[in-house]
Amino acid sequence: MTWFRGAALAALALLATVPHAFAQGASTWFLAEGANNSTFTEEILVGNPSSQALTVTVTLLPQADAQAPTLTKSFPLAASSRLTVRLGSDFNLNGSASARVTAVVANTTTPADIVVERTMYFQGATQPGSHNASGVTQDGLSETWTLAEGTGGVFETFVLVANPNATPTEVRATYLTGTGQSFTTTQTAPANSRVTFYPRGEHVALGSADFSTVIESLTPGSEVIAERAMYFDAFKSGHDALGVTSPSTTWLFAEGNTAGNGSIAFETFLLLANTNNTATIATVDYLLDSGQVVTINYPLQPRQRTTVWVDQEGRAVDARLKAAAFGMRVTATQPIVAERALYWGTPLASDPTWAPFPWREGHATAGVTAAQAKWAFAEGQQGVFGTSATTFNTFMLLANPNGTPIKVQATFVREDGKGIVRSLCVPANSRANIWTADFVELSGQRFATFLESIASADPACPASAGATFVAERAVYSGDGFLAGHVNVGTPWTGTIATPPVAPAFAITEVSPSIGRISGGQAVTIRGGGFQQGAKVYFDNAAWTADRNANTVLADVDQGQSVVVSQDGSTITLLTPARDFYNGYQTAGPTTVRVVNPDGSSTTLTNGFTFRLNLLAFGDEHVLGGGLATPWPKSLENRLKAYQKDLYTTSGSAAQSPTGQKVLQFGEYVKVTNAGVANECTSATGPGCTGTAGSARFPSLADQVKAANLSDEFDGVIFATGVNDVEAGISVNSVANALRSMVTSAKNRKITIFMTKWEETAIGSLDSTSVKALGDAIWGVTTDTSLGAEIYRQSLFRVQTSGGTPTQSGADQVSSDLLTKVAREFPLQPCDRRNDKPGKGCPLNP
Repeated sequence: MTWFRGAALAALALLATVPHAFAQGASTWFLAEGANNSTFTEEILVGNPSSQALTVTVTLLPQADAQAPTLTKSFPLAASSRLTVRLGSDFNLNGSASARVTAVVANTTTPADIVVERTMYFQGATQPGSHNASGVTQDGLSETWTLAEGTGGVFETFVLVANPNATPTEVRATYLTGTGQSFTTTQTAPANSRVTFYPRGEHVALGSADFSTVIESLTPGSEVIAERAMYFDAFKSGHDALGVTSPSTTWLFAEGNTAGNGSIAFETFLLLANTNNTATIATVDYLLDSGQVVTINYPLQPRQRTTVWVDQEGRAVDARLKAAAFGMRVTATQPIVAERALYWGTPLASDPTWAPFPWREGHATAGVTAAQAKWAFAEGQQGVFGTSATTFNTFMLLANPNGTPIKVQATFVREDGKGIVRSLCVPANSRANIWTADFVELSGQRFATFLESIASADPACPASAGATFVAERAVYSGDGFLAGHVNVGTPWTGTIATPPVAPAFAITEVSPSIGRISGGQAVTIRGGGFQQGAKVYFDNAAWTADRNANTVLADVDQGQSVVVSQDGSTITLLTPARDFYNGYQTAGPTTVRVVNPDGSSTTLTNGFTFRLNLLAFGDEHVLGGGLATPWPKSLENRLKAYQKDLYTTSGSAAQSPTGQKVLQFGEYVKVTNAGVANECTSATGPGCTGTAGSARFPSLADQVKAANLSDEFDGVIFATGVNDVEAGISVNSVANALRSMVTSAKNRKITIFMTKWEETAIGSLDSTSVKALGDAIWGVTTDTSLGAEIYRQSLFRVQTSGGTPTQSGADQVSSDLLTKVAREFPLQPCDRRNDKPGKGCPLNP
């Protein structure tokens, strides 16, 4: 470990950045680094805190060897919104390119202030590493840049220089090593392009040396931008930084961490460079989350850099710095450069706060030279996006270097133009964090963040508006913080508009709220905070544990064909489909549960009710005019009282009754009486009504569906044909009409029950005519060309009077049908009672 501190850690120093541009004049930005190829995935992030819609134009400044078929592209950016530009899909970039980003008020040429950052992920689809940096505004361009950090060894260092000028620019890189040697390389950066310096490839000695880099534009009047990227662990880890233009006597940091647990630990290094020819002293105030301040002085030798390993300071100097979270304030008697590097990895078994090299990942940033009253950040992600398995976590890190509390208001604006406003108190000389996972409105969202100090009359946090503070933002992704990056904010001077309120993650309505027990019904869920890739479940504690034992259909408690609206306010889906083989479970209310890909969930109790919806279709023998309880109503009453034997759930072969009974449908049954007196099945005319049953059935089903989606039918019971024969219509015509209705029912996924009268004096038909009609009807049920499963029930010796069922006869019909319906709508999947003759019900057919 000693070697690593002396050499490798020295190489991780001084990733200081140029002071960020203030919002005034922040309509044009430049990004020096950028690459999109098989190793890197690049995104440009743009935040708009104003109440005006903007047009953002991105122009690539590609390296000579890059494939960039599209150089310029414009994008709309709504008010109070954030934009993500993907260099792969939006530009088809294959290679390295810097970028210019500009903004104007939509439909005008009026410049508009924005905040711009760039994030790069590596490697490829697995993305175990990432880094991020802010852009540079027009006023931030310079002819000279200094990059204090650089090293060879196990690190790969690259210096990226963008030339945004319309003419070629000659650029010189001077590498200053720790031994006093210097090396130079000169390249010509083409107009509106960029060049990459690879120190170890240019000079063999730099492959094992620590060095700083000075970038100079040798073309008078041509200002450039310089950035440095460093990678380790075979490009699986790395960080990036802009250069600096001058040292300072004050540096402020919002982040620092020396804590750890059994799986991850953080190592914080403070890197202090004295660029003067005389010694100086740096005083570091560690601002602990507890409000305590730990102050330590560090002597800095001339023209040298000092590395403070804060974890070791906690072990050897002041125990309050061990396993601590803190901000830092650095002051010196002469101007110096200060940077913080933070790494994390697997801790030692003997010390869960110590993560030795090799580290999992790291990030670094220079401090800021002054606190500000407002800060802006373009990057921010929380949760899981779509089908990706990667979880993102964003932290806003706030440090208050003042002797009094401050109240910080955070405005988060999402890509859909909605957002939230939250506030928190930061005690004097202390630090506070905002973890965006605490806000359900940001779950599964990409966002920009704008921070400002506000007045507070709260006795627990008395604060004045305009108080200054320091802000950073860290984004981590993957299991165990597999990747991560950090950035200091951009000072902001403009107005931060209040965005339209983003809805909280909640279900407010399910429509329709009642539906058929067979499922497959279109439902809309309304609310907010729904993420792309969300899943919907229907929960009922009474459902048996074996409900998903059969694999013919999807889970009987999970919605299908789920589609989430772009704004996350609605979900359309189909209710879980069920059939004979999978079982139907009990009817009744369920709790609707939406689970987002990031694991968050929300519920609506009694959000959707499954009901057995049956349609009794036929003529006056169904209608039952004059009866107190026609057989459809009697059947409904019987189904409400029906109790099903509960079987064990250990598998179909071993299932046996438990001795318990379940009220399977209860009050959640509806049998619609669709009988029409004197209606014929197949024709109109003398002895028949003006509409044939075969014409009425499909329109009835569709009209009911249009009027009330909750009345989509699980099953239809056909009891018809007598009036046709009485009117002299052939039984073959009746059979053909029934075939048409069977097809209509099958197409609507309605279970089909077919009845025939047998040895019953029905209507005016004699026994021969009743048998001929019944035989024709049974012929329909065995017609394989229909491709439908039809369940048959004979109505045998039903008591009639004047050719119509008596009340006793109607009760008999309902009793016969109860047995049939209960059998075809089983509670559990594949129990022995449910096996169909000749078909069976294997566990996984």
